[in-house]
This record gives sequence, structure tokens and C-alpha cells, in this order.
Amino acid sequence: MLSNQYLLTKPPLLLSLVLCFPLMLPAQRSLQYTLLTAEDGLSNNSVQCIIQDRSGIMWIGTNGGLNRYDGSSFIQYSILSQPSLSNNVVTSLRQGEDGNIWIGTENGLNILDPLSNTIRQFVHQDLASTSIPQGAIRAIQKTKSGHTWVMSDYWLLEFETNDSFFRVSIDPSFIKENMVLVGLTESGNNEVWLSYLDRATMMAKRTNSGSRLERIDQPQLYTADTAKIFTDSSDITWSISAYGMNRFNKSSGSFHAWIRNPYNNAPNLHLHSCHSQDADGNVWQGNERGSLVKYNLQQQKVADYSWLVATINATLVYCIYRDNNNNIWVGTDNGIIKISNRSAVFNNIPFVVAGKELKNIRCRRIMTDRNNTWYAATENYGLLKRMRGKNGMDTTIALSTFGATPVSNLPFHNNSLRIKLNGRYDIGYIYDMWYDDKDIIWLAGYGISCYNIRNDSLEIFLAGNDDISRAESVNQFSICFDGHLFWTAGQNNVFIFDPATRKMQPFKDNKGNMPFAQLPCWSLTLKGDWIWAGSAKGLYKINIHTKEVVKLSIHPVLEYGINDIAMDGDSSCWISTAGGGVIYYNEYSGKIKQYTNRDGLSNNTVCGLLKDNKNDLWISTYAGLSYFNRQTNQFTNFYTKDGLNIDEFNRKAFYKLPDGRMVFGGLNGYTVFDPAEAFKRDRPVAILLTRFTRINKGGETEETVFHINSLRKVVIYPGDRFFSFYFTLSDMYDPSGNRYYYQLEGVDKAWHSLGNQHFVSFNGLSPGTYTLKIKGSVGKGSASVNEISVDILVRQVFYKTAWFIILMSFAVAAIVYLIGRYRINQVKKIQYLRTRIASDLHDDVGSSLVRITVLADAIKREEVKETTSEQLGTIAGISRGAVSTMKDVIWSIDSRNDTMNGMIGYMQEHLYNMLTPANIDFELTHTGLTGNEKLRMNFRQNVYLTFKEAVNNIVKHSGASRVNVELKRENGYFVMRIMDNGKGINSTRNGSGQGLYNMKLRADRLKASLEILSGNGLTILMKVPV
Repeated sequence: MLSNQYLLTKPPLLLSLVLCFPLMLPAQRSLQYTLLTAEDGLSNNSVQCIIQDRSGIMWIGTNGGLNRYDGSSFIQYSILSQPSLSNNVVTSLRQGEDGNIWIGTENGLNILDPLSNTIRQFVHQDLASTSIPQGAIRAIQKTKSGHTWVMSDYWLLEFETNDSFFRVSIDPSFIKENMVLVGLTESGNNEVWLSYLDRATMMAKRTNSGSRLERIDQPQLYTADTAKIFTDSSDITWSISAYGMNRFNKSSGSFHAWIRNPYNNAPNLHLHSCHSQDADGNVWQGNERGSLVKYNLQQQKVADYSWLVATINATLVYCIYRDNNNNIWVGTDNGIIKISNRSAVFNNIPFVVAGKELKNIRCRRIMTDRNNTWYAATENYGLLKRMRGKNGMDTTIALSTFGATPVSNLPFHNNSLRIKLNGRYDIGYIYDMWYDDKDIIWLAGYGISCYNIRNDSLEIFLAGNDDISRAESVNQFSICFDGHLFWTAGQNNVFIFDPATRKMQPFKDNKGNMPFAQLPCWSLTLKGDWIWAGSAKGLYKINIHTKEVVKLSIHPVLEYGINDIAMDGDSSCWISTAGGGVIYYNEYSGKIKQYTNRDGLSNNTVCGLLKDNKNDLWISTYAGLSYFNRQTNQFTNFYTKDGLNIDEFNRKAFYKLPDGRMVFGGLNGYTVFDPAEAFKRDRPVAILLTRFTRINKGGETEETVFHINSLRKVVIYPGDRFFSFYFTLSDMYDPSGNRYYYQLEGVDKAWHSLGNQHFVSFNGLSPGTYTLKIKGSVGKGSASVNEISVDILVRQVFYKTAWFIILMSFAVAAIVYLIGRYRINQVKKIQYLRTRIASDLHDDVGSSLVRITVLADAIKREEVKETTSEQLGTIAGISRGAVSTMKDVIWSIDSRNDTMNGMIGYMQEHLYNMLTPANIDFELTHTGLTGNEKLRMNFRQNVYLTFKEAVNNIVKHSGASRVNVELKRENGYFVMRIMDNGKGINSTRNGSGQGLYNMKLRADRLKASLEILSGNGLTILMKVPV
């Protein structure tokens, strides 16, 4: 997030630009800069310190806390943040060897671990003798021994580690009370330069006075003035103050004046200053008076940029810092000035008349003749001629002067006028020029003019036989030559001029009509036998031989107006429109392509364009200069922040010099540049990852910032909806102009442009492994020297993973197997049930029926006897037994009887039916049983039949008068106890014993225990595990 960006040019400073042809063009170097303020997210506009860490992140200390800046966003630290600072006013910064950020404040020292995002505070405590002294920290710097000096106004600490420190004592014998320490610089042989406010700088000796007590005493020498000392990369020691810079001579042990600062007009008193040396060896200095100067040590020159500080309404310069790309960051009381400290690409072409440079030139066409003399058509200075004088200096002559006597007031003869161009006349606006490569320049403006460069004479030609028709031939905008005739186009018509007859007349087509009457036309271009005319209402072609006129309906946007037509080497052309961008048209293939600001063009009102030596296009617009790479179809835009003197250009104000350089003009003069140098950079740039975010399945945003440099792989889990990578380039002069590209291996191998978008986001990636690669390029420079590479693993939802599918396959197979087994078991159970039912019916019912049949046959054969009635009773009894057996079988297989209550009720019914007729009392009790409990058919059948068998035996054999049946659940068993008061088991020996056998058989089927106890009656105890 950058604020509005500006470019200012220091008015009086002129530099010399050497051209490839003999004419020398002095040029004024532009100062490119951008601003960074609280409007962009800075916590406070008063910036006291700036550093760039090893990863490329900027750290900015302000009066409102610490700012971590990655080129696009800020993270702020203050007394209220987590983690927090000891004080909001950050006065000094340094990165330690371990990567930690040391933060000096008005109240204590803070050490920030940027990986864990934690802060340790060192503050003064009155009752703690081991705490740091009280006072604001002014500087943090590394010593030659690898330790860290922490300096305040009145004390100095030396940290051996991040936790261990001791105080360095300065000999009070040569320090007066309340002297403010402003600088320390180590020299050789344990010597230290001490700089105090308003005191002469001194060199003192550093001595060891104890195990951990250091002293600085024994002054060696003094400077002549208050100054700060620094040693450059060539081991040269310098002193710097508001008065200038002095160089230290080791042999003489003294400083000698090197550069005097002529822009200082106040004493060097009570003045805090700052300085930084750039990669070219220049020293930038600022101070609390708002001064900003640059010392060129090699040329021993000084440049004053204090006007820049005043321009942004700042009054103090707190700090100056050079970043890794040689940009200069100036911290002021009104934000940061970022100065692009690289060689200027764009330079103004100065026009100096009588020793005074002309300002705010409103430009039209410019060109050079064979003598390398420049001719510039302007709207406010007339026609200018710039040439090399006898003294070797470039000088400018006003051939015509805006506001002088207009040529319209001079008498014309036969529609022509000849005058001497000596600056005494105003020949009106000159829009276009055509040079015959010899001695004549033809001008389109006030009619058509013929200018002789050898004698500075000008002949003007108009058309028409009356004042009205002559007036219509005045405002001419464009000119071209078909080898025989000159063609001009203007506000009211298209005209032709015959150099042989010296006559100008309106153009008429092959039908005798004037198709361009009252139709403004800004551009004429010759190609083959056709003149291409760009008008306010579209594109036309004129055959120079037949005078045939054809309107080309290529694109509706051409009806807005055409400013220029540039022919390409083949059958195509580029059409600059008044609001519709640039139109590419190939007449042979019919291909049409429109380029607008949506495609990257700086503005849709296009003045014109030039082709460079690589056949790429440079396009001037009403809002910037655009470069179009025809290989990549990419635009790169340039503005005042990049060195242009203004963003708004004019029609016809462009020209390509013989050496390949280009000139574009606008509302503030002409700019010249070499396209081959426009993208060269002084320093390589690197791309770095700044942030990773994801939105998880809960909708929460997870963010990784502080460990980002170690991020090599990310895992995306099912449910993660959206994830993004953020990045930046190490050159943060103009982040908005940077360009980024990404490649996602695993999807495709193509590089995709992100434009200046500094992040890439993904959503809905298919499960798999990918590699994300990101690279960048400075908008007007080289690509990054490195690429970001991050592996991405997108996990599959568990039900689509291979292990889950295999597991489910096994599960399905197991289920199929179990279903099969179940069905087989069910078939077996049914078969078993059928067999058992058949067996039961065969054994009980079948035998009963056989006995009935035998008895019936016996009765049938015999006569009626007394025994017949007895036999019939036997048959009836057998029949009832068979019915009872059938009833029991049906009850045992009916699922409606599968509850405990059902079984108990059926037992109660059987007791009643069997014991009541036999006059036997009975009681059935049950405890701990759940009435609705579902019972297995096997359980229900065998328990009941055991119970029935026991009751039947009691009725037949026991002779009992009372029966007690007890049912209960006990210790994991179903317990059934049947007790009678009969004769016991001995008395039943005469029975067959089949009933007891059946009961034991049924107990075995249930894996139950069966006990038969004979004493006072008979007790049958059955325990079934449940």
C-alpha cells in the first residue's frame, strides 16, 4: 500500500548528457521518490529509525511503535500489542547475529525474536541494581569484538550476549556535566571516537579496568567541531557535520576539509544529525533543521535535496537508511521518503535562451536535421532551434515567439508569405514537421510552411480565394509527402500542396467531392499508393493516383477519433485512438486487436507510439508512458515516480533519434531516454515469501508469518476451503510496479502472470502432490534472482483414500460373507426346526395317532364289551395329549410369544390346566425378570418343555398336594426351581425314566445345569447362563 507518488526535479541543477552524435545535450537528472505515511498503514508519521533484516523485511521505528513492513502490509508493535514493547517511542534498531531485532525506546531495550514473535524487555527498576540505567536509548551498534553497544544520552552498555551486559564507564575528567553523547565509532588499537552534542569530537582510549568493567579515558586528539565519525569500506575515516565532510589523515593525525556544504546557513549547535553511505560511496546526511544533502566523495561535490523535505511538509530528518537495493529511506516527522538511488533513465532536454532555461514547455513535434540541430514545436514558446555554439555550449534560439506579431497580421501575396525567422513573429502552433534530409523542413500548422535551415527563411502557403476558405486552411495538424505532392490534414479539411506550382488547395476525390470538409483530421500516413487518414470520425484511405476514398470500418472505437497511425513492417498498422486505446489492424489477414487499460495500457487516450530497435512499442498517453512487449503481449508503464517529467503527453510530440533513443513531449517539456537502458537495474532483486494463510473447515483463518522463511511444505486437509501465499520483492521502492508469476507443477508447467498482485490463492485443488513456484520482476527492471518453491500436499477425504477403500472392500466382503453365513445358518435353523418339529410330531403326535389307530381297529374287530368304553376314553386321552403337543409346538415357534411375560403366562396356564383337575395347589413366583425381555426361541422352547415335563411327572407319579415354581435371574443365570411335596424320585422307579432323560437333554441344549433333588418331595433346579 503506497501513497500517491511524485517526482520532483531540482530546478537549478543541470547535468550534461552526451549524445551519440556531436551535438551535446545537457540534461537535468530527475530525482525519483515515493512516500510511505500513516495513510498507507504506518503507525505514526514521525519515523526515527529504519533497518532491513536479512530476509528483506523492513523494520520501521516511529513515535507510535514498531512497524514490520513487507512491501504490502504492516504488523505493528506497541505497549498494547501482543507481544508488547516497553515504550511506544522507538528510537533505534539493529538486527543481531542470531536474527533477533534489538529495539531501543524512550524507556528501555526490547529484543524481538522474529521467528517466535516474542519480546524480552530490559527496563530500569529502581530497586534492581542489575537492571539497565534510566534514560532513552539513542543507538544500538555492533562492536569489533562482536558485542553490542547500547547507548543513551549519558551512559553506555555493552552486551556480551542477549542477556549479559555491563556498563562501560567514560572518564568523567574530560566529560562535563550534562554532555549529550550522540555517537561512538571504534578505531584501531582500542581507540574510540566520542561525539557529543555541541562539543568537539574526541578520540579516547578504551582500557580494561576489571573483569567486566570497561573504561574509556585518555583522550588522544580532538576535532575542530562537533561531528560524527564513520569509516567507509575503503577504511577511510570521515567526520561529518552540518558544515560538510572532513577526511582523516592518519600520518598527521588530523582531519582535513574535503567537501564544504554551501547550503548550510546556521551554526552547528544543538543539532542532531544522521547519515548513511550508499553503494556508490555517496554520503547522505540529514538533520533536525530539515536539511537533506548528498556528498559525492569522489567528485567532492554536494547536492542539496532539502527542498524535497519541504515539499512533503516535513521539518525534521530523523534517520537515513540505505536498503539492499541501494534505495535511500529518509525518516522524517511526516513519513518516509523513499528515493530511487539509481541512474536516471529519463532525462529532460533543456532549452536555454540567453542563459535561462525555459520552463513548462508545452510540446508538439520535435526533430533533428543532418547537422544535429534540434527543432522543437511548442505551444507556448513558438518554434525553438537548439544548437551547439562556438563556445561548445548548447544554446537555444527562438525562431518564432509566442505572443509576438502574428503572421496573420502580415500581408499575403497569392496566398503565400515569406519572412525571416528571427523570433520577431508568432507563426502560430506548429503540430507536425517533415524533413527532406537536406536543407528544408516542411511545417504543418499555420497552413503549410517551407523552412530553409541555411538562411532561417520561412515561406507560408494558404489555400482558397477568399478569407473564409483561407481561414479553413490555417490549422493544419499533420503532413506527409507522397514523392510528388504534400498532403496536410487539419481542423477543417485535407489539403494537397504541389511544391512545383507552390499552390495549396483542398482535396477532392474522384467524384469531385470534398469528403473531409469540416472533418478534423489528426494523422496522415503514406503506405504504398495510399494515404491513411485518421479523422475524428474514423479511418480513411486515399489513393494518391485515382483519388479514390475508402472508409475502413475496422472497429467502432475509431469513431471516437484517431490521433496517430503508425505503419508496421508488414501489412499491419497501429492506430492510436482518442479514448479507445490502441488498435492493431492487419489489412492482409483482417486481424483486429484492441489494447486498453484493461490489458495494462496506462491510459486509453493515446497520443502516439514509436517502435524501438527490438520492434517493441513505446506508447505515449494522457496518463503515462507504456512499453508494450510484442513477444509477451505485456505492458509496462512509466510515470513521474519513475523519472518522467510529467504523466500527460501531447499528440505529435514524439520522435526517434538516429541512435535509437526516443523523445516524448508533453505539458512540461521533452523527455529523452534510451529504450535499451530502461529495464537495466543497478542491483539484483530477490523474491521472498511473507505470509501463508488458510481458511479451515471451521471457517477460521490460520496464518503463518514469522516462520515463513522456513516454509518448504504445506499440507492441506479436507475441509480447508481456501489458502493463499503472499510474497514480495526485496526492492520496495515501488511495490505497486512489481510483477509476479507462478507455476503450479502437478496442474501444468506454464507460468501464469499475476500482474502486480502480491499473492496467489487456491481453492478446490484435487487431492495430490503439487509444487508451487513463484518468481517476480521489478516493473521496470530485471527478474528476481531466485524462485520461491513450496511443496503442497492436498490430502484426500478419508473415504476416498486407498486404505479406506481397501478396508471397505474387506468390510463389504466380510459383510457378504457374514450375510451368506447368516442365511446358511438361518436355512440350517429352519431345517433344524423343521426336523425338530417333524421329530416332535412324529415322536409324540405320530405315536399317539398310531395308538389311536390300533385301539380303533381293536374296537372295530371286537364286539361291544365292557372294555370298549375304557378304550374310547383312552383314545380321547391320547387325542387330548396330541392336541396339547401340537399346541406346544405351535407356541414354541410363534414369535409373538418371544417375551418373558409370554413364557410365564403360558407356564401359569399349563399349571392351571394340569394341577387344578388333580386337586394340587400351586404357586408360581418370579423375581428380577424383565417382562418385555426378548427370549430366544431355543431358550423359550427348552425351558418350557423342561417345565412341562416336570409338571406332567408330578401329576402322574408324585402324589403331591402342592407345587411351588420359582423363576428368577441370579448371578448371570436364569434359575428355574420346581418343588413338590410328593413321594420323591424313589417311588417313580416303576416309570420309564424317559421324562428325566428328556429334561436333561433339553438342559444340555441350553448348556444349562440340571439338578434333581429328592427328599421331602422332589426339587428340580435348572440354571441357564444368560
